This record gives sequence, structure tokens and C-alpha cells, in this order.
Amino acid sequence: MTIPLLFEAGPLTPADLRRFSTLFTKTAFDFFPCDTAQLMPLGEEEGDPPPELQDALTQIRDNHLPVVDGQRLELLLPIWGGETLCGLLVVRGGEEQLYGMPPVWLDEQSHIISREFYLLKQSCQDPATGLVNGFHLLGELEALGQDEADGLPGAPATLALLEVYPRTRDADRSLRYIVRAGSCLASMLGEDMHLHHLGAGIFGLLWYGVDMEQARQLGESLLLRLKRENFVTAHLGITTVTPHDPQESGAPEQLLAQAWQALRTARLRGPFSLCGHVTAQDIESHPFRKTPESVLRKLRALYRGKSRFSLVLLRMDQEPASNHFSKRLRTLLGQEKGLVLVNQREAFLFLDGLDGEAARAWLADFRNKMEGIGGSSFSMGVATFPFHDFKKSALPLNCRKAVQHATFFGPDSLAVFDAVSLNISGDVYYNEGDLVKALGEYRQGLLLEPGNVNILNSMGVANIQLNRPKGARVCFQKALGIEPENFMALFNLGFICLDDNQAPEALALWERALVVDNEHPDLLQHLGMLYCRLGRYAEARAVLERCEELIKKGSRPGGEPMVVARWLGRACEALGENGLAIGAYQRAVSGNPRDAGSLSRLGRLYALEKQGHDIALALCGQAVELDGGKADHWYRFALVQAMTQDQEGAMQSLTECLRLEPRQAEAGLLLGRLFEQQAR
Repeated sequence: MTIPLLFEAGPLTPADLRRFSTLFTKTAFDFFPCDTAQLMPLGEEEGDPPPELQDALTQIRDNHLPVVDGQRLELLLPIWGGETLCGLLVVRGGEEQLYGMPPVWLDEQSHIISREFYLLKQSCQDPATGLVNGFHLLGELEALGQDEADGLPGAPATLALLEVYPRTRDADRSLRYIVRAGSCLASMLGEDMHLHHLGAGIFGLLWYGVDMEQARQLGESLLLRLKRENFVTAHLGITTVTPHDPQESGAPEQLLAQAWQALRTARLRGPFSLCGHVTAQDIESHPFRKTPESVLRKLRALYRGKSRFSLVLLRMDQEPASNHFSKRLRTLLGQEKGLVLVNQREAFLFLDGLDGEAARAWLADFRNKMEGIGGSSFSMGVATFPFHDFKKSALPLNCRKAVQHATFFGPDSLAVFDAVSLNISGDVYYNEGDLVKALGEYRQGLLLEPGNVNILNSMGVANIQLNRPKGARVCFQKALGIEPENFMALFNLGFICLDDNQAPEALALWERALVVDNEHPDLLQHLGMLYCRLGRYAEARAVLERCEELIKKGSRPGGEPMVVARWLGRACEALGENGLAIGAYQRAVSGNPRDAGSLSRLGRLYALEKQGHDIALALCGQAVELDGGKADHWYRFALVQAMTQDQEGAMQSLTECLRLEPRQAEAGLLLGRLFEQQAR
């Protein structure tokens, strides 16, 4: 049995010069008095260096010494990963004395800074998961903060803390749960997105070029995928890094505190929930913000004792530059008592005795008159009374929901509050991570329109996130009763059936969904995985190859490249197409080097195809180090050990395999044969 902790980071690689570029570049400036310092990885996947550096690079490879150009004030220092050249540090400008130093001193500095980079890499590695840790995350946050302080224009960035808390009985199971979570997240996010493990199942994600709204969408997708991977709970807290909260300094500690507070709120919202850090500006600009009490008092006075009326919220489509909008309203309506100004952008209009249709006609004439006066466009949200069981006090908020509904039609639009308005308001709360509020909106929408398939689907997804599979099943079944070929209902109901061990039912639903949309990457991925589990490998291969092709094209979102490659490898392996399987597993581990299952299977295939027993042993050994709790990993390790005549090692691995899975018949047979050989 191996210890599930990694204390050795391994030698520097070209990929490390990209992965730790922020910290390494900062260290280079500490070492050398220069103007610029640039890291240049050298490897098969890195491409060719610039033509002007080709000659210098040839000298470095031949002589293993730095190259100096005193006239251009340029220094090329080799960066070593053990005895292997993994990159260059290109230093330019600064103090001229640096470029006149003896070659021996420069060579010494090359090895010293290479050693410093290695120690930084070691200090940034989390021993439980092998991912980068909080020290690396702090360095990235400090760099972003420095760029913003220097006034450098930058794309938005968001910080997310993801909690995948292991509820287990001992440390060993807890560690394996966290390692599995890290491996799943790495497969979902890809190699380019830095994933950090801060400890105790808290992962840190730094999303570059992503604002809060996009981060919420990414977070929702991430939580849904974790649920499909059978994690018990997962919560996400998000905050904006650039631009940061104007009331704060944007220091890394404050950003982490904001994300942590958002994470604490997410825990209260359900088993798979998220929350974003809310600023004062966010509260003021929320689509369903509270109407000021002074305005509510005026509205209550207007509709007191009235039995039929419409309330309209007028809102400019753009932020006002002046009070021109309110002047236009006063010019047109005069001293009309039904006009209640909220601010320079919004106003309520009370229409006594008018129902929804009459209000539409009146407002069409009103809009024409406003256009005659001139000015910016505005949208209108109408709420009527009486309407179902809504009280008069609910009308101002219903108007805001109707205005949000109107935004879907573009500027200068009008919407009357109805079931669709509640579907949209529910989606707003859902995207914010407030699943309970979202569910309340969807329920109200269904009371108004029981046959609304979109609301049924939305309600079903919210129930899934809240771990209410029975409620979700009812919603999707009702949706299919109305629209038998509704893709989202077929797709989501398939997952519920799969969770209830109803694989044939799930397969039937997904095959129906495939007829509706045969180019949906997520459907193709999960259908291919299910085909594999059911032993239908030829169909799995065809579906997964199609999925991989669509992901490469990037024409539609969805699909996880490393997961697809892993399962495609399994399908090809089962069909005896070992060459294709090896290629698929190689793609899987190149994107996620901690995919223990793919490493183990790849090692076995290398041994079978005689592509290097040493590599095969290393891959299988790495798999049991990463995830020693899987009996199959130990069995494949034993197979390769037996092929290399390491009978003692194979017997130890088989013993561990049978300890984990006593009914593993193949392991028992192999162990018996090894004992028989020893007896001879």
C-alpha cells in the first residue's frame, strides 16, 4: 500500500515555465537588475523559438553555457530540469555591468536560478492532489492587483472557491475523495485553467477574461457535472478580481475573504449551490431591487379602494445623462396624479380601470406621443389587478419582472406580467445560485400556466440541484407528456433514471434525444459512456468519436475532451483496437496527468504492445500512487510486473487488489498461477 501524498514535485519541465510564469518572472527580477525578463519554454509542444534566437539556442545546446550580447544588452540563460534543457530566461536592458560578467559566473547563476525555480515549484505543490496550492494562487492575485494598480488595461477576472467536502470516516477515504474531486475538476476545466487546492477539499479557480455573469454560468455547469459524477455536495463562492469591489482595496486577502463569505452563503442554499459576492452597486442595479418606501406610499394611495387597474413601470433602456426622461413624462402627462417618479431613469404610471389589453392600447398611443417629443428609448413592464391571487402589494415587483421580460424583446419593448415573466425571474435567481427563490418563481409560473414546458424543465433542473430527484422526475415526465420529443426533458430525465439504476430506461431516453439533436456534445459524451458500461463498445466508439470531432470544431459548447478521450480509449481497448486505445489514453493523460484510470490502462497496453516495459511499469505505478483505492489499478500493475518477471512485486500488488476487492476473480487466478510457478 502506498501513501496517498506526493512530496516530490519532479524536475522542471517546459510546461512549468508557463504554469508558474508569474512567480518565476518575479524571481528573475529579484536575481537580475534588468528591464525585462521573459521565460521561453523549449519542448516538442512549445513550437519553434523566434528566428533571431535560433543561433544563440544552438550555442547553448552545444556548449551548455549562457549566451550574452553586450551590444544589445541581451542575456540568454538556460533553465535546467535536472540535466535536461527545458527553457530559456531572456533578460534584456538594465545595468550594463550584468552583460560583462564572466561566463563562469553567468553559468553558475543559470544553475542557481534553475534550482530556485524548482524550489518554487515544490513549494507550490499540494501534496494531497498534486495541484498547485494557495501560495501559487496568492502570487497570481498579487500580479493581477499590481497590473490594475499600475493602470494597465486588463480583461475581467474572477476568483472562485469551490468546496467539495468529503464526509468520510477516516483520513484515507477523505484524501481519496479529494483526489478524485481534483482529477474530475482537472478533466472538466482543461490544462490551461489553473486549478488550486487550498486544503480540506477547497479548490481555488482563477478565471481570466470572465466577468461575474459568465463565472456564474461556468459555475452552474461545473456544479451540475460534479453532481453527475456522484459527489454528495459541492458549493461555489465567486468574487470579481478585476475590476474589484470599489469599496475594497482589491488585496488578495480581501478577495479571498469575499469569495469565502460567498461560499458560506452558498452552503445555505442547497447541496449544489453557488453565490457571488455582492457589492453595493450590485444591490442598486439588481433587476428586482426594492422599490423605495416613499414611492410605495404614493402607489398605495393611488390604488387604495380601486378594484381594477394596471400599474406600469417605465424604464429608460440606457443610463440617463440628464433629467430629460422625467421632463418628457411631465410634459406629456402634465399634472397627472398617476405618475410617480422613482429616479431619473424610472417612473411608475397608474392606469385606473384598465385591464391588460386596454393598458396595451393606451401605452401604444402613449409611446407614439413620447416619440413625437423625442429622446432615448424606454421599455415598459405592466402588472394588472386583479390577476390570479396576487395582492396589490406585489404589483411593483411584478412590474420589475415584466420589465426584465421585456428586455428579451430588445430596447423599446413592452411586456405584461405573466407566466413567462416568472420563468425569467426564476432564471435570474437560479443564475445567482438562489435555488429556493428560483423554485418559488417557477411554482408561481406553473400556477398561471400549468402546461408551460420551459418552466417544467427549469423547475426540474432546480430540483436536481437541490437533490430532489422525485420532484425533478415528475417535472420532466409532465414536460414529455406535453412535448414527447422535448430534448432537455429527455436528456435530464435520463440522468435521473441512471441515478436510480435504471440504465435501460436512461438509454432509451437518450437515444430518443439523439434523434432530436445528434450534434449535442454533452449528450454524445454521456451516451457513449453508457454504451461502454452496457458493453456496447462499437456503438460507444462511433458516438464518442463523433463527440470528439464536435469538441475539436468548437462549433457548440459542451463535452469534456479528456473524459471523452478516456472513454473512447476504453471502447477501443474492449474492441481489441489497442493502437487507437493508446492514442485516446495519451490524449486523456496529456490534458489531465492525474487521470489514474487512463494511466493504468495505458501502462497495460504499452506492455501488451511491447512499447516499453519500463514506461508501462512507471505508468501503472503512478496510477496506484494517485489512486491506490481502486482494485483494478493494482491488478493492472500486477499484470505488468508479472510480464517483467517481477513475481514478488506482482504478488504484493495482487494481495492489495484482493484486499480491496476480494471477489476479483482474475486477480485470484493470476495470484494462483504465480504461487504455482514458485512451487515449481
